[in-house]
Amino acid sequence: MTPTASIRTLLVSVVLMIPNLLACGRTELAPSVPASSPVPVKLTSAHEENLATLYRSSGTVRGQTTAVLTSKTTGYVRAVDVRPGDTVRAGQLLTVLEANDSTAGVRRARAGFDQSLEARTEAENQLRSAQATLRVAQATHQRISAMYASQSIPQQAYDESEARLQAALAEEQAAQARLRSSSARIAQAKAEVGEAQASLDDTRITAPFAGQVIERRIDPGNLALPGTPLLVLEQEGTLRVETAVEESHAASVALGDGVVVEIEALPQPVNGKVAEIVPAVDAASRAFLVKIDLAGERAGLRPGMFARVGFRVNTRPRLVVPTSAITKNGALDRVFATDGEWLRLRMVTLGEAQGPWTEVLSGLTSGDRLVATPTPLVTDGARFTEQP
Repeated sequence: MTPTASIRTLLVSVVLMIPNLLACGRTELAPSVPASSPVPVKLTSAHEENLATLYRSSGTVRGQTTAVLTSKTTGYVRAVDVRPGDTVRAGQLLTVLEANDSTAGVRRARAGFDQSLEARTEAENQLRSAQATLRVAQATHQRISAMYASQSIPQQAYDESEARLQAALAEEQAAQARLRSSSARIAQAKAEVGEAQASLDDTRITAPFAGQVIERRIDPGNLALPGTPLLVLEQEGTLRVETAVEESHAASVALGDGVVVEIEALPQPVNGKVAEIVPAVDAASRAFLVKIDLAGERAGLRPGMFARVGFRVNTRPRLVVPTSAITKNGALDRVFATDGEWLRLRMVTLGEAQGPWTEVLSGLTSGDRLVATPTPLVTDGARFTEQP
């Protein structure tokens, strides 16, 4: 093909493409869709608010009372009837230890008690016999004394009567002493039965209060010694948070202080009050233990959960907006601010959230008007109308 023919072919191609290019231009320059009606919104404003400066520490949710159940006697574990997480009632049987020796001890003590009862019955019979003998000796001695006074009998008969009377008196006193001894023996035997029964009861570990099993530290077949931890039980009812506070913040914590407690299982922070401060500082962590009572009952709250506690150190003015005005898009925090009759999306950097307010570190200035609670209709560039 000659150069002249190539040029002609190129010109023809360009001419053929011109309609297509014009069509594309018409598509891009097509008129936009008319704007929709204004979005009704309620407005708020960014402003300065005196917020507390918080010192935060990590803590753990615990029950008001925690009991470590231990063994008082030596024996192999026969049965453990509960597992961690089980709810138990007061007096419920939890663990049973081998009780052969304790059972034998109870039998021996009861046998001794029965013997002491029989000994007292015998002593009572002996006392009644001695008292009867004494009454006969006294009556006989009175008659002999009268006869001796009238010189109807010799001196020897009188002396023998006096001796029999003294012997009867001595026997009656001895019988009374045996009765007192048998009564004391009964009291001792009763105490021995109680001691043996207590030893037997120690082989049956029961719940001291209604609560929840937190830990199980022993299994059937293990040897339990006196003081061996068996179970850890937490009392049901109001929970508290225990947290370690650095010694440098000791002056900021006092009994009765209100605190803010954040628990991931709860949608909102919980108010609490400092109920107890352990004065001793741990030498390793250089912190002291603070116990905080939580306000009211909280569904879904369990002992052992992680918590963060905020102690109010001081207050200072901060730029805040209502927390409800903030929306998220991934890791970005944003608000919708007014610009004339339009809404504009603004990215903001947030600080702490306290109650209904959230601190704004950048992106807004005091007095900026914002949408209080954005809805899906609120978008960047949308027109708005303010609701009262």
